[in-house]
Amino acid sequence: MSKEDNLVSFADRTPEERRELGRLAGIASGEAKRKKKEMREMLKICLEMKNNKGLTYKQLATMGLINGAIKGNAQNYRTILETLGELKAPEEENKSNGVLLDLVEALKDVKKDK
Repeated sequence: MSKEDNLVSFADRTPEERRELGRLAGIASGEAKRKKKEMREMLKICLEMKNNKGLTYKQLATMGLINGAIKGNAQNYRTILETLGELKAPEEENKSNGVLLDLVEALKDVKKDK
């Protein structure tokens, strides 16, 4: 028996079943949102913690991102530009290769200057 054979259309369910399934989905959605919020809060706390040199982990992560871009990691450079608002986020931007070619050329220039 395949999984599709076990599926029951929502339209074929009684109003009580639909209501109960909707209630359960709402509960599960709320729990998932709470977990995500808790994870964000914990991450914020951890990023503000300092290492033995007095730098926050947020500062260290930023430096790592910059170092990666300097070494030629195009994704790091792209993330920096998006964060600064100089480049649209991938879902907003036109998927043309022109932007990527510009990034590659910019990284080559940075590498030459080093």
